[in-house]
Amino acid sequence: MLCPHCHSENNYDALTCDFCMHELPMTEARKQEIAFKKKIEKQNKFKKSMTKLIGISLGVLAIIAIVVIAWVLKS
Repeated sequence: MLCPHCHSENNYDALTCDFCMHELPMTEARKQEIAFKKKIEKQNKFKKSMTKLIGISLGVLAIIAIVVIAWVLKS
């Protein structure tokens, strides 16, 4: 979001300019854009967490398999 006063770039969801502290206008189009970008961020965060969960699960299963194989070979 460009500040209409000082023309500095700000975060898309900023309420005030980080540089000149003027209030940024909140139009309906901007509200929709913020909602859309937050939805996309939430989806990406969910995908990353699922990837981590699957990776950890596979790692635990591999460790269990190694322990079971070692126990069977030892017996």
